[in-house]
Amino acid sequence: MSAFTQLAEHAGELTRVFEQARQRAAGQGAPVLASYALEIGELDLLELFCKADRPHAESLFWRAADGGRSLFGWGVAAQLNGTGEQRFATVDRQWQHWLQSAVIHGPQPPAICGGFRFDHQVAASEAWQGFGDGSMLLMTLLLVRDGEQCWLVCQQRIGATDDAASRCEHVLNEWYGLMDHYLSPAASTVAPRHTGDRCLPRAAWESKVAHALDVLHDTALKKVVLAREVHSEFSHAVSPGRTLARLASNDPAAYLFAFRRQQACFIGASPERLAKLHDGRLQTLALAGTSRRDPDPQRDAELARALLDCKKNRHEHAVVVQIIQSDLAPWVDRLRVPESPSIQRLSRVQHLSTVIDGQLRPNASLLQVVATLHPTPAVGGHERRQAMEHIRQFEGFDRGWYAAPLGWLDARGNGEFIVGLRSALLNGRQASLFAGCGIVQCSDPASEYEETCIKLAGMQAALQA
Repeated sequence: MSAFTQLAEHAGELTRVFEQARQRAAGQGAPVLASYALEIGELDLLELFCKADRPHAESLFWRAADGGRSLFGWGVAAQLNGTGEQRFATVDRQWQHWLQSAVIHGPQPPAICGGFRFDHQVAASEAWQGFGDGSMLLMTLLLVRDGEQCWLVCQQRIGATDDAASRCEHVLNEWYGLMDHYLSPAASTVAPRHTGDRCLPRAAWESKVAHALDVLHDTALKKVVLAREVHSEFSHAVSPGRTLARLASNDPAAYLFAFRRQQACFIGASPERLAKLHDGRLQTLALAGTSRRDPDPQRDAELARALLDCKKNRHEHAVVVQIIQSDLAPWVDRLRVPESPSIQRLSRVQHLSTVIDGQLRPNASLLQVVATLHPTPAVGGHERRQAMEHIRQFEGFDRGWYAAPLGWLDARGNGEFIVGLRSALLNGRQASLFAGCGIVQCSDPASEYEETCIKLAGMQAALQA
């Protein structure tokens, strides 16, 4: 139990940190970021999310694909918002402003977590209300796990008139309540029964692909990514925690994420890193070109070899690599790009993958890189402006945070953002699932539709397990 009650032993020091922030806020006439971090005993953060999540809970979960770092956030202390074309720059600028006066104590820095809309020019549908153009949250309690080490970061924005002892009591109460959830037996839940789907008929979606092929033939547009949305209904409310646990079991090599906003929860198991920054080293991933998996190892290897040899997929992948390389040139020195792609295997699909890395230049930031890369050709197309216009005009639904940057950023400038793929927006008994394909001149509408079905299957299985 000591791992869970340690925070009470730090109440005095936590109050002093909050009081220092209050005094600083009084001096500058604006609230001040205060954070207090301590190492705690090991916690299973995925289990914590599964037990604590409920409608209207303010929580999030994020886990790196390599299993190296996971985050769990509880209770929103403050929020950074950006709108329109400058949403990344606005959030970046506000975060840097907060850090200039911050009071930071302990072995882990404060951090913000959240995401951005795929396209700020598309009006948000009712389903995506609460998921802003750019929305990064400062969580009251942020738990960070790296390997066998686990830290608790207590975070607040303290104003000149706030009472430090009351803020400390609030944080302690949030912690005790969270640990009550964690130590309680898991609620027994029955998997919801799938009762039906609503989506654009296959022929209608394939006609969109055929039209895109005509546009590719007649214009300078070289690639456009078209997605499908499937609305699924279930016999009773879908549990984000239960679904996320199934995704973790089915796809351990994927990034896991869950962002709860009011009634809705956006979850997924994404294969694609957008950008990671650690101690000045930037890494990104080109992911384009897809094939199904096969349970027979020999057949699976043959499919991988066919994917590597496929002219259409290799061309699609090469375009993504070239554009990412060009986008990073102003921001990164000593860029390293492998000569040929490798195979990234997930539970139901395998992709052509190229890891690209280099040294971030001084005075550049992770969010500047994210803004430059998004949307990559793998989720938007090429040329970018023309592809986005085509998606707005012909795709037919609001992507929201689907295929958009999701992740975290800390006070040291480190962080990681992924692309919100293999995902679903859950709201009670309803789930909206998303999957897309890159359309190039040699694409076949029927094959592209089948690819979306393969990509949707992982989430469909997790929802019904």
